[in-house]
Amino acid sequence: MIERIRRALEGKTRWFDIIEIRGSATPLSFANNRFHSITGRHNHGFGIRVNVEGKTGFSFTNDPAMLVETADRAVALAAYGETEDFDLPSSAITGFEPYRGEIAAFDTGGEIAAAEEAIATLRDRLPGAVVDASISASEGSIRLCNSEGLDASYRTSRYSVHLSATLTLEGGTRLDASESASHLAPEQYGDLVEKLSRKVERAMHTRRLESGRVPVIMTPRAVAPLVGIVVAGLNGRAVWRGISPFADRRGQVLFSEDFSLLDDPSLDDSPHSYPFDDEGVSAARKHLVRAGRVENFLTDLAHARRLGLPPGGNGTRGYASLPHPSSSNIVMEAGSATRDEIMRGISGGVLVEHFIGLGQSNTLTGDFSGSLDLAYLVEGGEIAGRVKDCMLSDNIFTLLAGEIIISAERERVGSVLAPWILFPAVSFTG
Repeated sequence: MIERIRRALEGKTRWFDIIEIRGSATPLSFANNRFHSITGRHNHGFGIRVNVEGKTGFSFTNDPAMLVETADRAVALAAYGETEDFDLPSSAITGFEPYRGEIAAFDTGGEIAAAEEAIATLRDRLPGAVVDASISASEGSIRLCNSEGLDASYRTSRYSVHLSATLTLEGGTRLDASESASHLAPEQYGDLVEKLSRKVERAMHTRRLESGRVPVIMTPRAVAPLVGIVVAGLNGRAVWRGISPFADRRGQVLFSEDFSLLDDPSLDDSPHSYPFDDEGVSAARKHLVRAGRVENFLTDLAHARRLGLPPGGNGTRGYASLPHPSSSNIVMEAGSATRDEIMRGISGGVLVEHFIGLGQSNTLTGDFSGSLDLAYLVEGGEIAGRVKDCMLSDNIFTLLAGEIIISAERERVGSVLAPWILFPAVSFTG
């Protein structure tokens, strides 16, 4: 493959690279307490990027027989592309793969039986519940070649489970709760069943809380999207465009000294890990925020060059798109208090499991306003019931710059490894 492209592009470009991505997935779905469907998905494509006289052109194809034509098309399109003067890496470290061979042991019959057992357990513990589930196994590979001599590849795997339960309570109140997890290979998920049952059981009785500024404990699932607002401001594209609130504040202390945030592409058992990014830059664990101080931004090659920074290893793309800066795994450093100790310290407040959307948030300013999909009243250090028809509105930058208590325990929610956090005063509307 690479030699065909090299010969076709000889003398026509300053540099070029080719990404080849393969993938296959087997999703299973269950709806209304029973098995619904099984499908198979396959994906394979090539993206060719070239730099001609300082401008970048790009084209892609799903047909290996069309590689030369695709390369020629990329060259022709370069005249209309962005001006980019960075260089490509000539080698990449491939010390690990986000892959486990056990993914091949994914057995649809066994998975269907396990899901049916989980649904039966949930319905037994939660009479009247309507349970949905989705389970998926996928594996693939990424290969990257370029004109500087790089030719590197790695395999990927992913196993994911999502369970949700819906109950209609007395008075017509609808209660929804869910749990999910992802790994590199099939795992038992009885713990998800237990967590989901406990969530719903705690929410069977509702309580009221007056509006005002109240103590709020956020679980990892609630913390993850709010941390995402911070990460959006640390994206090199936003910094270069001047729309990031941190654009001119690298090196400044903007948050509590208890708040540290890392980008970790080597996190164990995460499908979001990788040995090198989609431009061939070797991945490295790095602080974005250390003890409240902004230290690094997320960059691909183009934005690292524009910002005068070393390549960050955060170039992300599919075969049908150009690279852009993105995070790998976002890791928030743990605190010293246990979550039980944090709970015991609350005489009256709210425990937030998860939001609905946060669609009214402004990632540029840090302002957020979100309805609480599932939250509980905490009285005397204990959960006293569910609070409903309520929302939180505040500024995540301000909250993280103030007094916070962070738990020693953490959970991975998608690509974010997050703790429980206590914010002593958040604007609550009941």
